[in-house]
Amino acid sequence: MARVKELFAGILIVALIATVGIRNVVPADALAPAIVTLLFAVAAVTAGFALLSRRDRFRTMWFDLAGCLTFIGVVLSVLIEPDQMIRLFTLSHQPE
Repeated sequence: MARVKELFAGILIVALIATVGIRNVVPADALAPAIVTLLFAVAAVTAGFALLSRRDRFRTMWFDLAGCLTFIGVVLSVLIEPDQMIRLFTLSHQPE
């Protein structure tokens, strides 16, 4: 059980570092969509690890982690306005 807590703490630290790194790359109003997209991508990779795992105990842990990351992404997606998603995926060379 201690390993699971360490794993979750490590993932939270990585998410915090990724958020700080993304904050410097994308505009402030596109930060929430970028983080949600990152959470969904990490959840997909985690589910892939779960499918490749041969032990049932670890498979369940990886699927639980993927589900938690997906749930957090869905909850954060409520904060996204539609125009923020448009700004994230369209590149404009014109100043705002």
